[in-house]
Amino acid sequence: MSGDQNRRERLLLAAIDVIRVRGYGATRVDDIAAAAGVTKGSFFHHFPTKEACAREAVVFWSEQSQANFGLSSHRGPTLPAARVLAYIDFRISLLDGQVAAYACYVGTVLQEVHDTHPQLAAESAATILEQAALLEDDLAAALGREHAEAHDLAIHIEATIQGALLIAKAEGGSKAARTSLGHLRRYLELRMETKP
Repeated sequence: MSGDQNRRERLLLAAIDVIRVRGYGATRVDDIAAAAGVTKGSFFHHFPTKEACAREAVVFWSEQSQANFGLSSHRGPTLPAARVLAYIDFRISLLDGQVAAYACYVGTVLQEVHDTHPQLAAESAATILEQAALLEDDLAAALGREHAEAHDLAIHIEATIQGALLIAKAEGGSKAARTSLGHLRRYLELRMETKP
């Protein structure tokens, strides 16, 4: 990776980290540059505005999240229902350490800018909805006769995950978030056909 690419990636990682802690509105270009260990001039060499950086960070976040999810063991089980439950277990396992370390960047951004920065909001929302869409085939197979509800249930799963992350922020820890996702898991066990 060239020095220029390295600085760009450091800026994207810094934007994600700082915005997850401070929020989009309270984050300044100076904050992102300082967290990346570069000058403000270097920031503007890579991004014309804070919003442009935040939008690129959405793409970077989505790619990194998909890579991490791809490496997790939740795709391993043979049965579709077991894969869905393993996904919930994987999401619970991420709730470790400081809240900012596992808070969802796109969820944080979307909550704040949904009405003020339409392009950034749309791109953030698309990332969340793409994650839900990845669950639909397994849900359809696991729901059996009720397979038509797979889309709505996938959205419900992602909404519950985002809500749990919001509760973690409110609480300053993961206890209630873990409990919430545990309830979601039990609900899914009841809804899905978990036997071969």
